[in-house]
Amino acid sequence: MSGYEDRDSDYEDADKEIFSSSFKPSYVVIGIDNHSSMFEKNLNGITPFRMCLKACHNLAENLLFRKDARSWSHFAILISGISKPLTTFSENVVDVIKMLKATSDLSDDALSQEYQRKGNLDLSSFFLSGKKLFHEVKTVFYKRTFLYMSNDDNPVKDKNSKFTAFNEIKTFAGSQIQFQVIPTVPSFNYKLFYNEVFNLLGGLNEEEICTDTEGLTQKLSSTILVNINKRKLNFYPFKGDTTRFLKCLRLYIYSNIQLYNNYMTKDGQKVINTSRQSDTPVYYRIKYISSDKAPNVKFDIDEKDRLMDFDTPKGLILCYVADRQVGIGHIFTSPNLIRADPKEDLPYFNKFWDNCVATNKVLVCTSKMRQPDKIRCVELIPVLVDGIQMFLEKVLPFGNEIILPQKLNYPIEEVNEERKEAVRKLVDKLTFDFEPNMITDIQFQKKKAYIRAKLLNEPIIPVNDIQIDPQALDSVLDEVITEIKEKFDLKETEKKRGRSSSSQRSRNKRFK
Repeated sequence: MSGYEDRDSDYEDADKEIFSSSFKPSYVVIGIDNHSSMFEKNLNGITPFRMCLKACHNLAENLLFRKDARSWSHFAILISGISKPLTTFSENVVDVIKMLKATSDLSDDALSQEYQRKGNLDLSSFFLSGKKLFHEVKTVFYKRTFLYMSNDDNPVKDKNSKFTAFNEIKTFAGSQIQFQVIPTVPSFNYKLFYNEVFNLLGGLNEEEICTDTEGLTQKLSSTILVNINKRKLNFYPFKGDTTRFLKCLRLYIYSNIQLYNNYMTKDGQKVINTSRQSDTPVYYRIKYISSDKAPNVKFDIDEKDRLMDFDTPKGLILCYVADRQVGIGHIFTSPNLIRADPKEDLPYFNKFWDNCVATNKVLVCTSKMRQPDKIRCVELIPVLVDGIQMFLEKVLPFGNEIILPQKLNYPIEEVNEERKEAVRKLVDKLTFDFEPNMITDIQFQKKKAYIRAKLLNEPIIPVNDIQIDPQALDSVLDEVITEIKEKFDLKETEKKRGRSSSSQRSRNKRFK
């Protein structure tokens, strides 16, 4: 693709799904200001400087479980006014975690005495030091981000120093470095200094303020790319002809942490990859839409393979060019990105892309992942990622996979304002601000805690199994439920006797 990535195309910004998100490897320089305001405690009783250190520590722990060919860090930390960086890209993630934990556990007085600067900040030298850190990265094609965490909204007051800093920040655009400022106080005023900085960089910056450690951690995590796996596949433009094909890559993008140890070993044992060993044969069934008519037919693994397709080659086979069928946002399985293999010499992949954009069409292909395997139909939608022409691969559902909800004719009930008000009160009582971290996978967190402890040589941190207290919930809803029963004339029904908690616990233990 290197030969024709920069060529002109007919790409337009009209389609929302033709996006320009970046999927390059990400390397981030985190600059932490050591101005006196960073050592003043906020309303939560914690200094912003400590918040930044803890957020960096949380980021490093997230990278601990990243599947990567190398163990060194994706971020470096630079403290303003200090020539030597706190961490560099070449350091091991485990060592970075230990160092950040030890530093963030220091007392406020020790942090202030060690890191707080006494004089003015030479901002141009600070920017230059951050730019030099990227020289450690030997990857040819990667994304550079400079994050500056500061509460000082007017760091340079001298005209000469300001002019020098502006000249240095201009070089960020030429070096393809994205610059962001992340304050931790709501009173931060972007207009005093940083608006002019972003104007020099050629774009408006979205004002963003993170007032707690969790927000800082999320911001840092969002700047580092999730894992991408690449698999080679062939694209056959001529149906029935397997002698002519284009070499492509299918990109699998992961947005979550994956643990590659299927089972936890006993405490004190080495963590190894294991697989489930069982003498029980595995059987497969035919899937029917109407389960009550499904015959009880079983196939073992050999019989299942014989039912698969052996004749069609692996990869994508072009069937025809058509209008788009799968709407924007409709996802039946996880979509993938298809791009030309850099080793492919023929430019026909890009010609297919240009034609689809010019005619507002998509490529409908058959897709086969392995041999043998079932055949699926997919749509290849033209998208632009990092300036590279790619296709977004979405699965086309078969007719029997689309099940519309059954339409029922409910009687039209007369509107009762008292009942509506009672239901509204119930909804208000049950409404709360939802955060994704409220729902946790306990077993997954236990695996993470175990592997983390073994890698860092630390004791295993127990995972709290947070559950909703039904009695506390009942006390909140008692008054509303009573009103609902009165307005809707609901009678008390005898509750069925359920399984005792002790028997339920013993049942759970058997299946762990």
